[in-house]
Amino acid sequence: MKCISCNTDNNLKDRTANMGRCKSCNHPFAFEPTAMPAATKLTDPFFAKLIADLSANQTLFFTPRQLYYLLDQRLRSKASRNIVTNLAVGIGCNLFAIVWLILMIGGVFRSPLNLLVPIVLSLVLAINIWINVANALSVLVNRRSRQHSIKILKIIAGIILLVGLPVSIIAKTPIGMIASIGLGISSIWLAGDCQRKQSNIFDKFLVDRTQFDTWLAQWNRINNSPAKILPPPQTTSLPAAPNPEVTAYSFDRVVVCDLPEIAQLLISNNFHFENNCAILTIDGYPQHIFTTTMEMLRRNPDLKVYALHDCSPTGSKLVHRLRAEESWFPDQTIPIIDVGILPRQIMNNLDVMTRQSTASTQAARRLTPDLRASMSAEELEWLETGYYLELESFSPQKLIQILQRAINESRELAVIEDGEGLANYSNVGFYTVDSFG
Repeated sequence: MKCISCNTDNNLKDRTANMGRCKSCNHPFAFEPTAMPAATKLTDPFFAKLIADLSANQTLFFTPRQLYYLLDQRLRSKASRNIVTNLAVGIGCNLFAIVWLILMIGGVFRSPLNLLVPIVLSLVLAINIWINVANALSVLVNRRSRQHSIKILKIIAGIILLVGLPVSIIAKTPIGMIASIGLGISSIWLAGDCQRKQSNIFDKFLVDRTQFDTWLAQWNRINNSPAKILPPPQTTSLPAAPNPEVTAYSFDRVVVCDLPEIAQLLISNNFHFENNCAILTIDGYPQHIFTTTMEMLRRNPDLKVYALHDCSPTGSKLVHRLRAEESWFPDQTIPIIDVGILPRQIMNNLDVMTRQSTASTQAARRLTPDLRASMSAEELEWLETGYYLELESFSPQKLIQILQRAINESRELAVIEDGEGLANYSNVGFYTVDSFG
């Protein structure tokens, strides 16, 4: 493992002999990968790269939860790559094993090839089917890898039934015919069964939050806290006295978030300055400027409102609260543009991390009739299963890009109403982005 201070490579013997420190510069190592489970091994360079990538080389602020998500994504990607590599190696080994077994058994027992070949091939194919079924149902890999294994099962079934069975019939080998039919049908059925079970496999963090917090504290103690990591948002500040010069000004748009962590992230990264945009939360964060900002917003007749939220039962209420509550924007001439995550945008996306909880299921079942009427049956089923997706699962750079694009696409309301990239719901003054990300 390389030292992040001087870039000297230290093997286990070096690290042990120097009490967990670099043999060259004596800098302590935060992690010892040999003492960690295989699926969650960390090294100091690996963790340093996480921080550098998430902060876009120390140019963007990020939340601890975003770092937690990125760690999980990288660990899953590594596990998925290892599986692909192991499968490739396994295929080569299988081919070698097939030839070796046929030659060995045939030479020792003088078994006829028309009996020996189908038996050996059937055993090898059965092992491959079992490996892919296990991977398709594993929570340790990402969704794309699981779907890849299901696809392989279908390919195996096709090869067996379209190649193996005809060859067995031509060669007149009963064992080959029976094995081809049995394995082919089994592979098709298992692929379908694994596909059906995907809806019950949710993405569980490979590392629990307590362990992550311990690792982060250990990193901070040795290497100092990352310069761009954000502290918990301060939600108890008292209102500040308004500055007359500031209150005479107004914003062209406002982004209303469902969580203070997202609002703090956008503010810390100067999104409001770069887009002439106020940033608030539905619960009144930042408290010290909330009242003053709302007064400024109400003076702008051309104001546009952007609702940014998680894909969750609570997040789905945000737009409706902005229109229904008198303290927000009940005036239907003020457009409210939903730029948050909707279930239909990510239900079939293999590259996002959807989580599941009983609390989310219960919250989905308590949604009001008007909210339920705005969703499809598939979206409601998805939410009631307990699935949800957090905005913090996206990097700061990606999140800012998505929001920036949504604002650019809606500079002129006519663009929205023409349906170019956004769907129009003008009967209630709501607009929603067709896709997220």
